[in-house]
Amino acid sequence: MGKGDFGSRIRKLRMDNGYSMQELADKVGVTKSSINMWENGSSIPNDRILIVLSKFFDVSIDYLLGNEQMEKKRPENKTLHYIQRNLEKMDEQKLKQAEKVLQAVFMDIFEDSDDDDDDI
Repeated sequence: MGKGDFGSRIRKLRMDNGYSMQELADKVGVTKSSINMWENGSSIPNDRILIVLSKFFDVSIDYLLGNEQMEKKRPENKTLHYIQRNLEKMDEQKLKQAEKVLQAVFMDIFEDSDDDDDDI
């Protein structure tokens, strides 16, 4: 893995999410200069910051370091992305409750049971 792989992925994630270097620096607790050095390939953050970045952008550390081809797939729509991230944090009981709420709200969609995805 080269420093350039990390830098290009951080730059892409930052820009895709609409953050300036300063905004990202503030969000993850580093300086704008650090972000600039990462994106230019002159340094890579320490383990603690890699974990913060991974959680912040919802991608694996392997992806950040260039060991995976694709970042975690997520919806393009920010609202759907927000819902997906929160659903992933739920335990099984809360997930079942959320499923029931979604079924009640979108009954006509869920009634189309031609799909074999009855268990979400």
